[in-house]
Amino acid sequence: MQDGQVTNGQGSDIGWADTVRFRLPPGWAVDVEEHEGQPVGTFRPPSPAAGVLRLVTDRVTPRPESGGAAGTLQEMALRFVRPQDPRAGDRTVESRADGAVIAQAMMRTEEDGRAETHYLWLVGAERVEAAGAVGGTVAAVAMFSFALPALMDGDDSCAEMLGRIDDAIRNAEIL
Repeated sequence: MQDGQVTNGQGSDIGWADTVRFRLPPGWAVDVEEHEGQPVGTFRPPSPAAGVLRLVTDRVTPRPESGGAAGTLQEMALRFVRPQDPRAGDRTVESRADGAVIAQAMMRTEEDGRAETHYLWLVGAERVEAAGAVGGTVAAVAMFSFALPALMDGDDSCAEMLGRIDDAIRNAEIL
């Protein structure tokens, strides 16, 4: 599956860049933006909800000294939560029962003069790369960012929506 969406009454099944599959709640608008030459999945909740969920993926071949794909995943997860960035907080890095790594953080920023809160997730797993030039094991990751106006952060409707997004991302399948 390349980039695709299948909709039913339970929500939308999203497949992105042959790397991740996850389920969004019903009614979300799906689009693609381009940032620095890379396609970015964008998902917007139904009105009147605010915010936008963005998704990029990567498949990283481990360097010889990195400790393999597992070491590369751990390094990526720790960098993802930005331990030196004072704008970031609520950082966690944990493992799922299936061996996938989940890193999560929250960041308060100013974008074009607007105060925003960004909720960040990285879900990654070791995967065997299809036969190709090198083949072998890679670190496959999906990186999600949900941005919403800081004024909305903490609103009951946003908290409920964030809970559904968090559940969808935590249950995402890395392909």
